[in-house]
Amino acid sequence: MHALHKMILGFAGLALPVITQAQAATLVPVTPPAGAVQTIVFGINKHNVIAGAWIDANDVAHGFIGPLNGTYTSFDFGGTSTGTLPRALDDDGNIVGFAEDPSFSIGEEFLRQANGTLLPIQKDGTPLNGVAQGIIKKGETSTGDYLDPNTGNRTGYLATDGLYQSDVSLNLDIYSTNPRGLNHFGTLAGFYVESDKVTTHGMILKKGVLQVVDADDSGTTVLEDINKKEIATGQVSDASGNPHAFVYDNKTGVFTTITVNDGSSEQQAWGINDKGLVAVSTGIGASYIYCPRDVQCPKGGHTVADGRSWKAQPGASLRYDNNGHTGVKGAAHVTHGSAQ
Repeated sequence: MHALHKMILGFAGLALPVITQAQAATLVPVTPPAGAVQTIVFGINKHNVIAGAWIDANDVAHGFIGPLNGTYTSFDFGGTSTGTLPRALDDDGNIVGFAEDPSFSIGEEFLRQANGTLLPIQKDGTPLNGVAQGIIKKGETSTGDYLDPNTGNRTGYLATDGLYQSDVSLNLDIYSTNPRGLNHFGTLAGFYVESDKVTTHGMILKKGVLQVVDADDSGTTVLEDINKKEIATGQVSDASGNPHAFVYDNKTGVFTTITVNDGSSEQQAWGINDKGLVAVSTGIGASYIYCPRDVQCPKGGHTVADGRSWKAQPGASLRYDNNGHTGVKGAAHVTHGSAQ
């Protein structure tokens, strides 16, 4: 199994109490590209164009983009790369992602412009080594993280047109800062890892204020994207380290699980468009578009059981200390780092 299908591990925790049941939703199975053994859809834009990776019989990942269940265009980063992983796309069809490469510990980050041009995302002329995930069409602004060669830690960043602009710093004593999505208002979503290199918390960074988003007390929450309505996607891991997908409404504090009954033990929620459609992948190599009931859904879907919903404790998102530990009194305020 390609490593894409188990990228987030963690410890078990107790789920917060159920407060309501969500309305029934729809899952639209994604037609795999020709030759795919596994398919992972990472993003969907407002035009229902999807982007992701398909894995061939030799366990090599290739990028693809195209209309949902339509004709896809496959592409590879090339050079010395051994796999191409598109992780997000904007409404114009620009894509960011990273390419697996033996000379990079994580991968070489790239921007694929809507015309098909592939560019490395660079800082001071050097390609970034990390994960690019999150892009909006305004100036092709993108986000992600990179491995800092001086500290060995993962640091968040913002880029424009494939060029690094500034770090994203939480001003916490932590191991890594990992932005994964941003909306048109500049709000970032992602996660950070505490200094123990294990405990993970979801994060939303809005106008310089950090909100910590924990789906439960397991220390395994990850956010992957956020739309203009501040609906975020993510997952939290069980006792076996298997991720389970959810959507989180930052305005109400309500989490709702995404139910996929395809026999898989792992489900991950990735990109979300401004209409609320979510890209979902599972551990058996299948992908879906999750469509809430109040959203016009693409054809070809089927109704799924209600997801379990629960609400975060009031004020919990601002209770953390300088080490990022949650459940403590007080709040920290942060700003984007200076351009370097």
